[in-house]
Amino acid sequence: MAYILTMLAIIIIFYAWFGVIIFYDSPQGNEGFQNLLEAVWTLWICVTTANYPDVMMPSYNESRLTALYFISFMVISFFYLMNLILAVTVNSYDESIAERRLSRAVLSKELLTTAFKMLDHDNKGSINRESVMATMLILNQDVPEIQKLSKDERSIIFAFLDKDGSSDIDLDEFLNFGKILLLDLAKKSDYATFVEVRFPRVNQSNWYQGLCKFVKSKGFEYALDIVLVLNAVIIAFQDYPMLSGQDVTRDPHYSDGYIDTIWELMETIFTVVYVLEAILKITVEGWKRYSESPRNMFDFSITLMAVLASAYVYYPNAYSNSALIQFVVMARVLRLGRILFAMKAFQMFGTITIDIIPAASSVFMILFFVEYFFASMGVLLYGGLITRDPKNPLSYALLEADDFVDNKYWANNFNDMVSGMNVLFNLVVVNNWTECEIGFEYVTGAKWVRIFFFCFHLMGVIVLSNVVTSFIINAYFQQMKTLVQRLGWEENVEGEAMLKGARGVFDASTVTGTQTGVQSIYIARIKPRHMDIEVDERAALRNLFTRTNSSDVEI
Repeated sequence: MAYILTMLAIIIIFYAWFGVIIFYDSPQGNEGFQNLLEAVWTLWICVTTANYPDVMMPSYNESRLTALYFISFMVISFFYLMNLILAVTVNSYDESIAERRLSRAVLSKELLTTAFKMLDHDNKGSINRESVMATMLILNQDVPEIQKLSKDERSIIFAFLDKDGSSDIDLDEFLNFGKILLLDLAKKSDYATFVEVRFPRVNQSNWYQGLCKFVKSKGFEYALDIVLVLNAVIIAFQDYPMLSGQDVTRDPHYSDGYIDTIWELMETIFTVVYVLEAILKITVEGWKRYSESPRNMFDFSITLMAVLASAYVYYPNAYSNSALIQFVVMARVLRLGRILFAMKAFQMFGTITIDIIPAASSVFMILFFVEYFFASMGVLLYGGLITRDPKNPLSYALLEADDFVDNKYWANNFNDMVSGMNVLFNLVVVNNWTECEIGFEYVTGAKWVRIFFFCFHLMGVIVLSNVVTSFIINAYFQQMKTLVQRLGWEENVEGEAMLKGARGVFDASTVTGTQTGVQSIYIARIKPRHMDIEVDERAALRNLFTRTNSSDVEI
């Protein structure tokens, strides 16, 4: 960014110089162009858009031609150079990510090659099954980052590696070792429902299977969507007086421990419907499968809050305040979001967002660190200067800062870390940051405070905010590409349709070749955080299933 920022600095200095000359001894010049430094500061604020178009109004009211000066400056500095900084940041970020991915791939290959040579004691060019199984056993004990693998699971991992079925692993197969370990293996028996385990006859009955088919059907979801829409309509009708701005006097008998109004009756009915929905889904799907769905857990949380709030509010003489139940009622309206995610486009946006969040946390931690550092500096430099204590003479100096006082920015200070972090977050948002800064100028009696605010804007807004934007853009396109492949919405380069779904179910005893008498059905899934390698693993799944010829294998 250095070259572009240098170009921006030159443009600002040139326009500032030009502005001092053309606005000399005029209202415009007296307000923001008294000298070169004041003009540079005024135009810098323009670049941040915090004082535009206010800054040009004194001269614009006198002559429309002066707009050419400010408009040309904003076009060059704000519309071109600031967006050029973003473009350069995105490009540099993409290049660094590609370079990092390449370097990690090279490092992985080097380390795995070294490991292969260490395991290949006889220099045969292959590793036998016993060596690989022993290696995974050592990993179980020494590497807490990977899940503990059972004997069956280690055998399945070996089966993934052994693509040619030779029971020996050559170097090309061994290079996939790190990727295969990212597979998430789970026993299918772990997903057995309570009814399947405790009441097998009921589970096999026609009426129960019909119920399961109905609960898993789209018709059940559509019926629930209709209930959600009806619930939202009734809530909107109930709240219409407040939504339209009318004065509303709450019923003093509302929620006095009894259900005695039509609205409370409807809210109770909807709560019962949502409870039945949760019970049916948990019964049919089992808690483990039900809880793996973020949407199910969101619905369950809202339903649980509604039940607890209803019990707390409507229990006789317990809590005669309707605010809590109304909050939960409004929270239930959020479940309407499920209707949006029924459409493919919103499904994609939602899934990508969930996948991006874990990686985005590290980027936002960098921004948090910068804010924390500047907040610490602010507490050291300006702590205690912003005050309303009449015994402190600084409070009278602060009263001279009209913009600061008019906006009631008293709490925007560096008297403690929490307040300092809030001030810096306001600066990241950019709007009205000059009104906050002017207060510190008055209490310090100097303009050197501008350097502090300028440095944070440079680091926090121009640099890090653009890095965050670059990350989101890069992550969005990367995850969208992976998601499109995962859901089978496009074909690969060979023209073969990608496997739909990211889960394989197979019989462990058939795959591993160990007939134990009890067949363990396993589910293999690619962990969401590693979707960039998903295509390779699915190829392994496809090869594995082709070799097993097991009737229990399905995609």
